Amino acid sequence: MRINLLKFENKVRAWTLETLALNELTLLVGASGVGKTQILKAILALKDINLGKSINGAKWYVDFQTTDQHYIWEGQFESIENAVFWGGESTFQPKAKILYEKLFCNDKLIVERDADHILFLGKSTIKLSPFESVLSLLDAENLIAPAHAGLNQIVWSDQANAAQAAEIFTLPLLAVQKIVKQYDTYSKIQLSDLNTILKLFLISKVSKKTDKKWFQLIKTRFMDIFPQVEDLKIAPLEYTPDMPDFLKEYPFIQIKEIGVEKWISQPFMSSGMYRTLLQISELYLSSEGTVFLIDEFENSLGINCINELTSAIQTTQRKLQFILTSHHPYIINNIPFEHWKLVTRQAGVVKTHPATDFHLGNSKHEAFMQLIQLDEYKTGREDS
Repeated sequence: MRINLLKFENKVRAWTLETLALNELTLLVGASGVGKTQILKAILALKDINLGKSINGAKWYVDFQTTDQHYIWEGQFESIENAVFWGGESTFQPKAKILYEKLFCNDKLIVERDADHILFLGKSTIKLSPFESVLSLLDAENLIAPAHAGLNQIVWSDQANAAQAAEIFTLPLLAVQKIVKQYDTYSKIQLSDLNTILKLFLISKVSKKTDKKWFQLIKTRFMDIFPQVEDLKIAPLEYTPDMPDFLKEYPFIQIKEIGVEKWISQPFMSSGMYRTLLQISELYLSSEGTVFLIDEFENSLGINCINELTSAIQTTQRKLQFILTSHHPYIINNIPFEHWKLVTRQAGVVKTHPATDFHLGNSKHEAFMQLIQLDEYKTGREDS
């Protein structure tokens, strides 16, 4: 999938994103607090709505395309003020109903909905949940299925989150063994919705010769960035008498550094090494059409990692979309300015501006130096 443009509003929070046009690579830049992270969260909200979530006060318009179809999807939930109530340790938020929704496929209106009725291809459907999008309710329909599947490819790429690494250890060993048998080819692994850690583990276990190259490629790219690493494996830890039984056969990411006798397991790897490995893995193991949302791309990364990963994102030949935020001069300076979107905010209204609006210099460095001198970049506000 690729998102072409987006408008989003949350009426309860009085927050509005005006029309944002997106490329295969978009870098959101601007002052702290202008709304760069909130833009990513608005895009992620599209996936949540697509999966049936009710978002109080949300209003959206998105133009996107899948492999064979072009879609425009818009809609709005009702606004319930003071909708969150706290009770002990739990919170309760009433579901908001959908006020209207439209879905166009290749310029043809296929779904039209108001608060009381849903028309699919001009015909009224049976009574369906007023809290869920038609993309969730009618996801089995041939004209809607590609849109539903495409929006489900939006991924919040948080490689600093250790929860991914822990997920495999919540599975019984027999379940892990079953997954290995189920996902036994590169194609099956790539098309799955498993997290990156599981995908990396599975690709290290494939037996088909033509599929083995992918783990080797990931390993080689990783070791190119970290020349002190001479090997990488995903395997059970070396046995010790005090090791708990449940860990004896579980796989861990492990690296072998030059001159270091013992293997270093994932909990003891640097955060930059770990994040870099997963970022490289995502480039090779994600399905075509994945849309990556990466907030503060520079987090936990050294200059060597930033350089290689920025280059890898720009040169990938795969059909992937990246929407990044960053404050880091090196990242901004090394991504061509035609991919920059300068974010500004007036009260609750957020706007994005192509770098071409500011007539920046022809070279990347000149454009970057002019960018950081703009009042809009330093203050996050447009000139009155």
